[in-house]
Amino acid sequence: MTTNVIRVAVFVHGAGGGGWEWNAWTPIFERAGWHCIAGDLQPNQQGIAQTRFADYLAQVEHQAKEHKADRLILIGASMGGILALKASEMLHPNALILVNSVGPAGIGNRKTKAHPKVVEWSKGTLTETQDSMPDSDEATIRFAFQHWRDESGAVLDEISKGIPVDPPKTPTLIVLGDKDTDVPNSVGKEMATRYGGEVRVYEGMSHVGPLLGKRAPEVAKDVLKWLDTNIR
Repeated sequence: MTTNVIRVAVFVHGAGGGGWEWNAWTPIFERAGWHCIAGDLQPNQQGIAQTRFADYLAQVEHQAKEHKADRLILIGASMGGILALKASEMLHPNALILVNSVGPAGIGNRKTKAHPKVVEWSKGTLTETQDSMPDSDEATIRFAFQHWRDESGAVLDEISKGIPVDPPKTPTLIVLGDKDTDVPNSVGKEMATRYGGEVRVYEGMSHVGPLLGKRAPEVAKDVLKWLDTNIR
C-alpha cells in the first residue's frame, strides 16, 4: 500500500457496548496508517426504547461517508457485524471484517427471541461481566463492567428475526472465538461459505475475546496482515 492513500477503518461495536470495545485495536491500526472511527452508536431522539436497527445503520453509513477515503474497511463485532454487513450494501467497502458476528436472515438456525423494551445491561453484576469475559484481564473486566450500557430491545428483536442482506462483493474475513457461547461458530462459517470469505478461528476466545481478551492485539495484527494481502 502506498503511504499517500487515505485509509479509513470504521469499527462498529456490539450491543450494550461502545466504541471503547475497540481500544486494543485502534492504536495498532493507527500505527499502520489507518484513520480509525470507533464511535458510540446513539439512541434516536425518542430514546433507547424507540431506537431501531435503521437508526444505528444510518449512523454507521454517516460515519463512513463523513471521511473521504481511498480505501474503506468496515469492521463489526456481534451486533456491529450485522450492521457492517448491511452497511456494505451501500458503502461498497474495500474489505469487510466480521468478528463473532450475528448472522443475517437465512443463515443459522434462528430462534426468535422477544426482548424487553430496554435491556438493562448497565445494571448487571460484576460477576456476570467476569463470566462473560473469561479470557480478559481484571482491569479490562472492571472497565467493561463500568461501561456497559442499556440496549434497545427492538433492535435486538429485529436482529433475532433476521436482517436481510445482499452478499458482500468485497474480500471478507470472518473472525471467530471457539469459546463463543453467544453466537455459534457455525453461523460465521456459514457466512464465509456463502460469501466466499476466509475464516480465522482463535482457540480459547470468548464472544468478546477478540476485542477485549488478553490476546486482542494479536487478533488485530492478524487482521492487518490479512488486509495487506487482500486489498491494495
